[in-house]
Amino acid sequence: MDTMVHPLSQAVESLHEEIFKAVEPLGDAEINWVHPQLSNTIGILLRHVAGSERYWIGEVVGGRAMHRKRETEFTHEPLTKTPLVENLRRAHSQVQEVLRSLSASDLASLVDVQSQDGMRQHTKAWAILHSIQHTSYHLGQIQLFKKMATTAQTAGGRT
Repeated sequence: MDTMVHPLSQAVESLHEEIFKAVEPLGDAEINWVHPQLSNTIGILLRHVAGSERYWIGEVVGGRAMHRKRETEFTHEPLTKTPLVENLRRAHSQVQEVLRSLSASDLASLVDVQSQDGMRQHTKAWAILHSIQHTSYHLGQIQLFKKMATTAQTAGGRT
C-alpha cells in the first residue's frame, strides 16, 4: 500500500475496531434503544456508517457505483445486531480494497460531489478525511448510546 495512503487506511481500521469493540457485548435491545429525546439508535448508526463509507470512499473516491439510498439508513424498525455488523464488515472490506488501490497522486485527484448546495469539487484525500471524520463522530455517538442504553437497561429504563 502506498505510504501516503497507509495512514488513512490505518485510521479507518482503528475506527472499525472501536465500533466492533463497542457493539460486541450488546444485544438487540441495546442496538434498538432510543433515548426519549433523540431519534437515532446504535443500529441506525451502524447502518448509516456503512452506507456513508461506501458512498464517500467506495463511490466518490473509488468510482464504484454503490446505489446508496441515504434516507433508508434512518428508517425506524426493529434491527438485529448480527446483520448490521456483517454489513459494516462488508463495507469495511470494500473501503479497504479501494484504499489499497490508491497512490499518493490519486489522493490529489479532483472528484465531483453532489451536495445540498449543488455540485462541488474536492480532492480524493478530502473525501477520505471527510469519511474518517464522519465515522469518528458516529463512533462517539455509539459509545455514548451504549452507556446510556446499558444504564437504562439496568435501571429499568425505556428500551
